[in-house]
Amino acid sequence: MLEALNQNTSEKLDKSFDAGYANAASALARMTAQQIGFNQIHAGFHHVGEAQVDGPILVNQGSLLLTTEIFGDITGKSYLFLSDKEVELLTAGIPVGKDASINLKEEFLKEVDNILSASVITKLSNELKAKMYGDIPLLQGKTLAKIEDTIEDDFSEQTETIYINAISFSIEGHSEMKPAFVWVLDSSVFESIKTTSII
Repeated sequence: MLEALNQNTSEKLDKSFDAGYANAASALARMTAQQIGFNQIHAGFHHVGEAQVDGPILVNQGSLLLTTEIFGDITGKSYLFLSDKEVELLTAGIPVGKDASINLKEEFLKEVDNILSASVITKLSNELKAKMYGDIPLLQGKTLAKIEDTIEDDFSEQTETIYINAISFSIEGHSEMKPAFVWVLDSSVFESIKTTSII
């Protein structure tokens, strides 16, 4: 299947994700009152278990991981990785709640992931002319696994081929902070895109 994918398919996915990430960066800028950009780390089709995601930022272990399941015509998952410093920056203005059973900072981070994922999904859905929806974000906690291993665990039982697109956000004035945002779509994307034309 990977051999059958043409250049147009890759170009359409790249264009769609770029529009989605630009939308997400704008949303993050509004939330943080910071200048936000993004840099692509990786884009490509892979057999599950054979993916090698480029970029040293994704080797950083001990990051907080939030995930969002994607469903509809195209299914997959997004992964948002935040370092301790990035968590501090995002939650600096969030107070400690009176109810000890509710962690307001964690709830806020889930809402951040929800907004970022929805920003990308909106553009992907429009560009690919496909119905796509995001589930409620899950805060997985700190991860010690490599991203490739996490992807294999999540997708090995549902598909043989996947498309991975990954970026790191850049935050003006905080060069050491580069939150990683990784998207994985399963093989359902191939059939969907095949029936549409490049915009």
